[in-house]
Amino acid sequence: MERQEIRLKEGRFVLGDKPFFLYSGEVHYFRIPRKEWRDRLRKAKATGLNTISSYIPWSWHELKEGSFDFIGRTRPERNLVDFIKLLQEFGLYFFAKVGPISNAELVHEGLPHWLLKSHPEVYSEGEGLSDLPHVTLVSYLNPTFQKYVKRWYEKILPIIATHQVTKGGNILLLQLCNEIGMVHWVNKTADYSRTATKLYQDFLRKSYGEISKLNRNYGTDYREFSQIEQLNGRADSDWKPAFWDWAKFYRWYHATYYQFLARQAIAHQITLPMVANIPQFYDFDVRGRGIYSPMTVSMFRDFPLHVPEVIFGGAYQPRRLDYDNFHDIVLTTEVMKMVSFPDAPTICCELQTGILRGRPKIHSADVELLLKGSISQGLNGINAYLFCGGKNPEGLGVFGSYHDWQAPISPEGEERPHLEPLKSFGKFINTFGEKLALTEKEFDTVFGFYTPYYATEYLKGKFAEELEKKRNQLFFDGVARLLQLAGINYSLKDLQRSSIEKLLSHPTLWVFCLDFMDSQTQMKLVQYVERGGRLIIFPTLPIMDLSYWKKTLLLDGLGIEISGKVRENLVKVKGREILARGETTIFRVSERSDTIVARTLEGKPCGLLKRKGKGRALILGFGISHVFDYHIDLIKDFASQMGIKPSIAVKLGEVMATVRSTVRAVNNSKYGFLFLNNYKDEPEHVKISLRIPGERRITSLPERGLIYVPQRSASVLPLNVPLSEKIKIKWSTVEILEYKVGKPVTLLVRGAGGRDAEIVLSCKRAKIARIDGKKVPFNYVGGLLKIHFKPNGKEQKLSIQL
Repeated sequence: MERQEIRLKEGRFVLGDKPFFLYSGEVHYFRIPRKEWRDRLRKAKATGLNTISSYIPWSWHELKEGSFDFIGRTRPERNLVDFIKLLQEFGLYFFAKVGPISNAELVHEGLPHWLLKSHPEVYSEGEGLSDLPHVTLVSYLNPTFQKYVKRWYEKILPIIATHQVTKGGNILLLQLCNEIGMVHWVNKTADYSRTATKLYQDFLRKSYGEISKLNRNYGTDYREFSQIEQLNGRADSDWKPAFWDWAKFYRWYHATYYQFLARQAIAHQITLPMVANIPQFYDFDVRGRGIYSPMTVSMFRDFPLHVPEVIFGGAYQPRRLDYDNFHDIVLTTEVMKMVSFPDAPTICCELQTGILRGRPKIHSADVELLLKGSISQGLNGINAYLFCGGKNPEGLGVFGSYHDWQAPISPEGEERPHLEPLKSFGKFINTFGEKLALTEKEFDTVFGFYTPYYATEYLKGKFAEELEKKRNQLFFDGVARLLQLAGINYSLKDLQRSSIEKLLSHPTLWVFCLDFMDSQTQMKLVQYVERGGRLIIFPTLPIMDLSYWKKTLLLDGLGIEISGKVRENLVKVKGREILARGETTIFRVSERSDTIVARTLEGKPCGLLKRKGKGRALILGFGISHVFDYHIDLIKDFASQMGIKPSIAVKLGEVMATVRSTVRAVNNSKYGFLFLNNYKDEPEHVKISLRIPGERRITSLPERGLIYVPQRSASVLPLNVPLSEKIKIKWSTVEILEYKVGKPVTLLVRGAGGRDAEIVLSCKRAKIARIDGKKVPFNYVGGLLKIHFKPNGKEQKLSIQL
């Protein structure tokens, strides 16, 4: 391969001088016989992948202290150098994950046994969880651990540097460590080593300067910072002021560790983008949920402050993906985008195309929905995990030799049915990947995200349980889910770190709010309303700051009084009884301009529309979750009151619709892609109304009939996508996977069998159109060629003679 520069620009990769969409698959060379590597890479290339990813386990390559093998001297499967060269032979890039920690069902998370045996101070054993192997809790900033990490990096990083794309090789990205803090989180155990505690004391000293200031905030009488021990995680009544500092410390702690790794990479002449993989989904029996993802992402919030261009990669493992948990993908992606460096793309390092266990079974629909649903939210790269199954060499895997993972390619190299969605999308990426990389997700409104509500990874006890319950029921499975079901797409913004000018660039703002919030953020929300913003806040307003001192700046600034709280599970909105969750806040109406939008059953105001300055605020003193479908209508009504309407109207059926479009014109034109995801077990027939990128008027499509979206399926449809200077796909109700502009123009299309399809092109008049060699009708009006045919459910060739 030629020497190429890889840059990050406006949320995308630029490779050489072209936008690049990462389409990768995880292939563990150390779990596949050396003689079969070529077979697996041939299958990866045929799938349309442009990159292969793999961990490079420390324990595999330094079996004994000081004895390294990267060339297959002790075993052919240790020949990492040959694997990299073989990838280059196939024209595949390499996404290298160099540890020191790999996880990946490896004994001791991929750390060498000799290291832990000789230096027990670098880790502690956690309790672990049933079905999960994660028990090795590393002390990331321990000097001994870092000394040996440097030695490991001194061996592996020169190999990476030699083969990086900037030197004419094929290594494209570098992941440092893996899912930092994950093992500690699932064990609910912080790093209580003396090293970490001393760093915690130093962190407090730097934060407060004087011990008297800390004592005033905490209500304590410490004589010096060295007396302060870390919290035990129990959320008792007197811990709260100290907890926020503890939470901030661990965000600094993890970011400082990543900075240490990045500095080693830079010292070894690595000039590649560096990736941090974030743990996000959690298994609940046979269903994975992303309800913890806002919390785990918050653990990585400070990484860009220490390593500015770090790329965040998610781990999307929903198991079965359907109507009940699809919104997890939306929130998981948005919260990652929120904390990312502005120029850095957001990717998914582990997009579920297989599962560790044998249940639930992974089907083609799960892969297609997750693949297209995730990318619809603005990802600019994915890594199919796992792409190839394998077998663990003796002593390497925590579950023995078995490592099938329900991968699309079995350990024996056989192709499984759920490889097909990856192949089909591979054709799309190889055709439209550069164009897709230039697009961003369109959204209708914004959520203001308040990090302290999610800084709870090590908390235990009643307070933590109640906080998790509120944020899961009222935010995650509440308003955030309901907005998606209402067809309203959104983005997330960090309330604490976004300037007031940045927030005001968005006309509407939703905020999940509890009874405590820092003073600066309270005042920022007041300013947002006073300066013309429209704020929707729920299920209460703050009466305290983070130290739990009385602080009512938001209440006072908006001119609102709370007269009390009641525990009622029903409120009335426009005369209709609505199921509410948790406590209901009662407001005192003090101004004639206040509009009551909700009352308790006793008639007391619990929802207000308040005008203030140039803006207005909708204050809801109750929580709602998606319990009944009328909650969707309720959210639509509240959104409408604040001037929020879906930019994509889905009529006659229920599918999730999202558009990715170019922010600015490309070659004097704008274009986009419409993603239609049907997460239900019944087919849908829909009509879509939207503003096609580059146009002002609203277009309803198709012109004839309806778009048929089969059960549990997803489609990516072009909008104004140019094929050449003179030919453009205005819209299509079937997927366009490939095209060739010539005589004739040919399109490889795929649509649901037996249903009417419509393709509209901006081009000159056609002479004839054929689908798989058979003539199909068309008409030509106003410079638009309109072709109608019935797809057969498979890939078909449409040829057009112009």
